[in-house]
Amino acid sequence: MRRVAFVVFMAACGLLLVQAPASARCVVLPFDTAVRQARVVWWGTVTGMQHEPPTSDFSGGWTLAVRLQDVLKGPGSVGETHPAIPALCSMTVFSQKDTEQYVGQTLLFMGRLQGDVLVPFVQVFKPQGLSPEQQYQRALKDLTRSVSPLAPFEAGGLPLWVIVAVVLAVAVVLVAAGTSFVSRRRRTRIG
Repeated sequence: MRRVAFVVFMAACGLLLVQAPASARCVVLPFDTAVRQARVVWWGTVTGMQHEPPTSDFSGGWTLAVRLQDVLKGPGSVGETHPAIPALCSMTVFSQKDTEQYVGQTLLFMGRLQGDVLVPFVQVFKPQGLSPEQQYQRALKDLTRSVSPLAPFEAGGLPLWVIVAVVLAVAVVLVAAGTSFVSRRRRTRIG
């Protein structure tokens, strides 16, 4: 009986570990949270499209050529053109037809860079129904409001090495202060 229970348990564990086929499921995020979590936030006009070859950082496919009108967060300068993937609730590779519909539109792009291609969040933002201009204005407001001493922690923007360096610096100061205190106490006892 124990062997049967063990075999059933191991089979159940194996089924849990087997990866299910990829499916795109949209996660609903508040808009301001999405803006803070994005590594890159661009306001730009889609001037065309291009086919990006696969690289070690990017799987390849059709991308939008985005001329930057404003850089709210991340790398880039106004007037530069960068490749970006359209933000849809889908994990599919974009076809030429999918990307053609965006040419000429000015949109807010939020996400992270894979190589030099902006890959958007695959999520739906609350509230929905905002026009691109309303998204841009709201992102501006959210980013200027979130400038606080805790903003890097909220957005997950501080690299680990910065946190380690600060902790080490504080430790060194505390050890130095403790050593100084102990040596003063010894001098007062001896003297």
